[in-house]
Amino acid sequence: MIEICYNTFDSSSCQCHSRFNFVICISKMVYLTEMHKITILQMIGYGDNTRTQMEVVRLFQEKFPDLPPITQGSISKIEKQFRELGHVRQVKKVAANAISNDTKLNILLEFEENPHTASRQAAPMFDVSQSSVIRTLEENKMHPYKIVPTQELMENDLDRRTNFCEQMMAMLDNDVIQLEHVLFSDECIFTLHGHANRQNCRHWSRENPHWIREEHTQYPEKVNVWAGIVGDHIIGPFFIDGNLNGENYLALLQNNVVPTLTNLYPDPGNPGVPADMIWFQQDGAPAHYELNVRQYLDQIFQNRWIGRRGSVDWPARSPDLTALDFFLWGYIKSIVYKTKLLDLADLRRQITLAIRSVTPEMLSNVRRNFYLRLGYCQVVRGEHFEHLLH
Repeated sequence: MIEICYNTFDSSSCQCHSRFNFVICISKMVYLTEMHKITILQMIGYGDNTRTQMEVVRLFQEKFPDLPPITQGSISKIEKQFRELGHVRQVKKVAANAISNDTKLNILLEFEENPHTASRQAAPMFDVSQSSVIRTLEENKMHPYKIVPTQELMENDLDRRTNFCEQMMAMLDNDVIQLEHVLFSDECIFTLHGHANRQNCRHWSRENPHWIREEHTQYPEKVNVWAGIVGDHIIGPFFIDGNLNGENYLALLQNNVVPTLTNLYPDPGNPGVPADMIWFQQDGAPAHYELNVRQYLDQIFQNRWIGRRGSVDWPARSPDLTALDFFLWGYIKSIVYKTKLLDLADLRRQITLAIRSVTPEMLSNVRRNFYLRLGYCQVVRGEHFEHLLH
């Protein structure tokens, strides 16, 4: 179900993040006249008779029931303005120092020729502030576009992605699956010398630290990592020796993943396997599709695994739908590559520490984000949708 929630500017009061509804929340600003602001000051009171902001919020709502609720932040701003200026009239913003048309033209020419120039670098070139550079670019319809890498989609992928999202959302809405009981899994390769941080790849960006660079050698120093997210837990990291294939992937499932999952969610009536409400998700990598791997998953997760030829078919080329790709690996890399790594042992240690820093609140947000992604993917009929999330 898709619904639109109109809410106040105070996002903390929004109740539209329903677990089983795809909701678009549209905020609207509360406009306060001078009379409203004066009333708020009167409600606050002075001396020993002052009221708390929560009390003022309640009183204001009772006095003006037709207005959307005000926020505590609005009350703080009104108090601050009255203390500093002695009035609550609307304050006009002071215009920034103007720069000449010739300077503006030179700034535009610089960014036309070198679109990756950072605004901080351009400012001293023209003896203006960084904000003046940005304002000049924006006035001329230029924007700091972020480079967002996406997986190329094939013609048949759109229907498969849409069908998966429709099926998954229906199963969640009808309590066939509890999102907290799905183990999302994936592998990722970390190289010793790091990867370019694509979050900073935009036209107006700072450069990465010089030691973070791609080194294309015949034998790159790297580690292959498996991890999984289920509920408020991260399973792993488990490090894979060599390249991933069906044999070592099956050994990983048998010796590491399933025993750890069983300890977290034991089945009293069937020792050695996870409880029967747990689902397992994997993508369609060749190692995951090996016959012995699928037979093992059929044995452990009877009619409860998501993947290529699984109980629920996973759509190919869909990293935007798995929590490891759209959250965990980027988060881990942003921490691991902040400092220069000494060796592969240090790389493994930093990966483990970074994973342990993930909080239950972060994983709760990831589950909510996954559900929203199911909805957005349906809205665009399987096309790329991440630009709609911002």
